[in-house]
Amino acid sequence: MEKLFAPLLSANRNPYDIRMPCTRMDDPTKCYDMSYVSEYLDAPNVRKSLGVDSKRVGAWQECNMEVNMAFGMTGDMVKPFNTYVADLLNDDLRVLIYAGDADLMCNWYGNQAWTLALDWKGKGGFNAAPETAYITADGTNAGVVQSFKNQFTFLRVFNSGHMVPQDQPAVALDMLNKFLNNQAI
Repeated sequence: MEKLFAPLLSANRNPYDIRMPCTRMDDPTKCYDMSYVSEYLDAPNVRKSLGVDSKRVGAWQECNMEVNMAFGMTGDMVKPFNTYVADLLNDDLRVLIYAGDADLMCNWYGNQAWTLALDWKGKGGFNAAPETAYITADGTNAGVVQSFKNQFTFLRVFNSGHMVPQDQPAVALDMLNKFLNNQAI
């Protein structure tokens, strides 16, 4: 793994979007400016709407390591999630998996691989489904999609890193609208 990451990290590339530079290799989560998120989530009206008890809970922090460590101690981070996805699909619920094509950390190759390997009742149909261009409502060729019966869909989003809604907001909105309205992606 080190052989894969070392060249990118030494070149100061953002591992969440390899197209972008990052000088925060001590903490790659800081490669994105998320100050606007902190400002929003710490706004008194937002905290009140979310039911945050300001006497017990301090300021919101992106990637709070204390919370991360406590969560990690539960062992939940190492539990396989694929069985839950298979259960959803076997119960005929819809699932959309998407990944930006410039994200190294949660890359589209790995995401596509686990969707193809997922053991569920529609596996054969999904794996046989062709990859097609993902065309948004405005006619933009925004990615590559593989879908089976509009139930299980994998979408690789072009020109995007880890933060698809930030990198490609119009594409993310189109994808979400189609998914929520039960339209083919």
